[in-house]
Amino acid sequence: MKAASNTLFSALIIASLLVIGAPNAMADDLDGDAVRQLVSGNTVEAVHVPRGYPITTYYLPDGTFQQDRDGERESGTWHVDEQGKLCTMRTGWGGDCRIIAQDGDVWKAYSIPKKVWKGRQQKRTFNKILEGNPHNL
Repeated sequence: MKAASNTLFSALIIASLLVIGAPNAMADDLDGDAVRQLVSGNTVEAVHVPRGYPITTYYLPDGTFQQDRDGERESGTWHVDEQGKLCTMRTGWGGDCRIIAQDGDVWKAYSIPKKVWKGRQQKRTFNKILEGNPHNL
């Protein structure tokens, strides 16, 4: 019984250290100012990571966006929250907030699940950031 208890205690300590150390592995997360500078007035060409379809979004400086999501036109609002996450609210669909991290020449958008131990999940890869609205969204 004591051996099982020690094993469980050791596993809990290791899991705690992994959670505590997780922020150190995320040094490339953008802060709020960098996120605003990246998207405001620009068009983001992205890929929906879980499903693989293209998403092109024009983030207007007034806090609205126009989007082509796998051939479907959508619109909504956007803002950067106090933690620096990019938050969007699609008209008629609801919204979410994502951490934006730079990875070389691309940016990745991550969601944080309610069950923190699952870790963050990549939802988008921003392949190109284009000035203005070249796709006339």
